[in-house]
Amino acid sequence: MVRYNQILCGLLMTCLSVTTAYAQPQEATALETITVTAQKREENVQDVPISMSVFDGFTLEDRNVESLADISKYTPGLEIVGYGSSDKYAPAMRGMYSDYSARSSVAGLYVDGVPITGGTGYDVTLLDIERVEVLKGPQGTLYGKNTEVGVINVVTKKPGNETRGKIQGTLGSDDKRQLSFNASGAIIKDKFYIGISGKHYEKDGFMKNYNTGEIVDDREHNYGKVSLRYTPTDALEFSLVSSLVKYDDGAQRGGLTSNEPRTVGSDIAAYNDSSILQNALSINYTINDKLSLSSTTAYRDYNEKNGNDWDYSNNWSRRFHSFSDSDYETTSEELKLNYGSDTIKLVSGVFYEKGDTHITKDMDKWWLPSIQKMFEDIDSESLGVFSHLTYDVNDKLSLIAGLRFDKDKQTYKGSTQTIDYDEDEISPKIGLTYDLSKDTMGYVTISKGYRTGGFNIMAPTGYSKTFDKESLYSYEVGVKGSGLANRLVYDMAVYYMDINDMQVDEYIGVSAVIKTNAAKATSQGIEASVNFQATDTVNLFAGASYNDIEFDEYDDGTADYSGNRTTFTPKYNFNLGIIYRSGNGYYASTDINGFGDMYLDSANEYKRDAYELVNAKIGYEQEDFDIYLYAKNVFDKEYHMEGHYDGTYSYYSEPREIGLLASYRF
Repeated sequence: MVRYNQILCGLLMTCLSVTTAYAQPQEATALETITVTAQKREENVQDVPISMSVFDGFTLEDRNVESLADISKYTPGLEIVGYGSSDKYAPAMRGMYSDYSARSSVAGLYVDGVPITGGTGYDVTLLDIERVEVLKGPQGTLYGKNTEVGVINVVTKKPGNETRGKIQGTLGSDDKRQLSFNASGAIIKDKFYIGISGKHYEKDGFMKNYNTGEIVDDREHNYGKVSLRYTPTDALEFSLVSSLVKYDDGAQRGGLTSNEPRTVGSDIAAYNDSSILQNALSINYTINDKLSLSSTTAYRDYNEKNGNDWDYSNNWSRRFHSFSDSDYETTSEELKLNYGSDTIKLVSGVFYEKGDTHITKDMDKWWLPSIQKMFEDIDSESLGVFSHLTYDVNDKLSLIAGLRFDKDKQTYKGSTQTIDYDEDEISPKIGLTYDLSKDTMGYVTISKGYRTGGFNIMAPTGYSKTFDKESLYSYEVGVKGSGLANRLVYDMAVYYMDINDMQVDEYIGVSAVIKTNAAKATSQGIEASVNFQATDTVNLFAGASYNDIEFDEYDDGTADYSGNRTTFTPKYNFNLGIIYRSGNGYYASTDINGFGDMYLDSANEYKRDAYELVNAKIGYEQEDFDIYLYAKNVFDKEYHMEGHYDGTYSYYSEPREIGLLASYRF
């Protein structure tokens, strides 16, 4: 431990001293303009009346971002809650949360147009990325169901005429070994292009079985992606992106709250052999200089294959084991028409999605006389019709108006019963933008968002087998601007949300947890970020959010939780960092990010305490290669989530990671 601390102190001192030595006042270059497709058309991010955090591929590498959880550290108002498994994450945004097992989410995830609007398999491999857009606030008008408080939009790089490639390797703590590559170029110049990428990742775990002394939570996954692009004419483009990730992990990084952290006593070898296959076919046709038509056909198959010991002990009289081999398939089609003139920008379209869920589980529980086998199917269909308009009233003032109609149908087929659940929803949006100055824009919006209802599959006799949709109205005022010849870029948003028919968990002994619509709540808060290119060599960035949410009404029949804070939603988060990049190759950066207290139950009895993490990185960069020494969680801070599932379970934070990363470009 002493040796590690000496290394880390030296790393930080070097980083800070190099930055101080070279960060002398000098003329700075402007920050690059970022183009986004948040409103399903290309726009400057500073012109979009949405609170957003955007990360291009260069920024992701600078901040050593490897996952969505890493992105949340640099995104005001976002928390990605982890449940100890590579594919078990769930988003929390603006005080709203949906767990990893839910079939609906408060924030949708889109990868090259492939929608992931449920909690299952909420994961993406961040390799060869063009940008990641985090949209905050309801996005129902353009994205539909389960984008109640936001959308994370991941866009990978398109292959083109330029031949490019990269190989990157990492060695780190706990025998981390990672190797990735990407290459792209033209097969037929100006016509047909191809891109390929892949990644192998493996790392030893940090959880010990106190009965055997073995480490049980090793991690390994392999990822591959192929991107094909065909442009037969200047007006027509076809793009196909296919990817597959396969996990080969050990146990979940969790245990009983009564155990010592990062220890278990399991009597089975837990595993995760899940996989995610995604395909997206996009066709874009430019009809004329004002009108374009596009189609996105997507297919996703998440195969959940795992085995877990939920009693985390070798006590056979208290056993609770589960083995899953389930499949979540979705196929979708979106057809949209874009119109743009000097005063009008209009996006209209139709969306269709079909889902097929096949759940197979073996449950071995101490209170059951024999192994319980579960075979369940859920079929779903969704249809959405939408239109979104921006009308320039004059040179400064613009009107925003949007409307969407969604219809959803779900059918549950169990071993003994069939249940239908239907719903429809209208999602409006209206707002104004006003140019306060040449470089500053203000906006105000009112919008509605919702997440779908569904089934309480495990509900005991006497409890409802379904729960209803949840909806909210959001009122937001924001400002975006730049200054100092675009060396300074900033944004800020204030919001208030009125939430009705809130979906909350009700725990029924040790046998089940069900969802009900027993609550109402209000959420209000503020988000802000700034990026400042202080000199040609020094960049400063910062972001912060504060959220105040509480139950206005919530009584589950056993207790009244009115006035309590909602679960899994930190009151604040922040990030602050500095990057030094010299003209002769030297690089250094350091940042700190933190999250406030987060309650794990509606009674506000269990919580994860507030914490801060420090990261650092130094290196040497040249045109065709880079090499870095980095440290994540420099001071080895523990921030376990102790008390989940009404105080029963804990999920453990990852320890400090020190590593060496090298890249070669060609």
